[in-house]
Amino acid sequence: MPDQSTPTAADLIADLRAYGLSISEIARELGRSPRMVRKVVQGESSGQLYVAALSELARTGRAQAQPARRRGRDGQLMRVRAPRGASEPTRRPEEGTEAQKSGTAGQPPASRAGAGAGQPSPTPGGRAGRSGGFSDSTTYLPGGVRQHTVTAPRSEGTGRERARQRLLETLRRAARSQRGGRKNVRFRVTLKNGTTVEVGAKGGYAVSKALARSRSEGDDPFAWLAGEVADRQYLQKALSREDLSIVGVEATIY
Repeated sequence: MPDQSTPTAADLIADLRAYGLSISEIARELGRSPRMVRKVVQGESSGQLYVAALSELARTGRAQAQPARRRGRDGQLMRVRAPRGASEPTRRPEEGTEAQKSGTAGQPPASRAGAGAGQPSPTPGGRAGRSGGFSDSTTYLPGGVRQHTVTAPRSEGTGRERARQRLLETLRRAARSQRGGRKNVRFRVTLKNGTTVEVGAKGGYAVSKALARSRSEGDDPFAWLAGEVADRQYLQKALSREDLSIVGVEATIY
């Protein structure tokens, strides 16, 4: 007889949604489509493969590693439905990669997640990129707060561009979700020389304003944030233009 105290994937998804995560956010943490998450919610799939990742997301605010994908008898990953508008109806997904970043997780709901749930816990999170130095992660905090962290290589190239685009997309996504009320954002910026600077610590910026200012810099949030840092009088004399190169941004959206 199955252990009735063990939460199912549907139980965990219900807890996460009650906590404030959307279907799309849960899907993004699992590396699956929102349609797949809805199938679990509707009872069309048990979602057993997702239980470990969902439990970790509920316990720590992050899913450290994406669930393993199903394989065929030939050992190849099973094909999945392709995004709308793709040239073929199905595609073979990429191999999942373990998260390789560290940080302090948030405080998710302590309902079915087990002992210790709801307590802050140092844990790896996010997904490391393949471009040597680019990585990103999201931590889900109480009250619908989202903490997004992006890191970038020191030198220009694909990795830095991916970091810029990921931060820009984070602001766009937050701006689109403002229907329930205005959202603000504050930043903790890490510069090339190791200096950490708070930007927007006193009340933050409206997400829409931060997005607009990034767009005015050629869709480059790093350039806008570097300008904000340079405008601070106490830093102008201490930092050179080279020092103002950004290698990390933690954006807290609330």
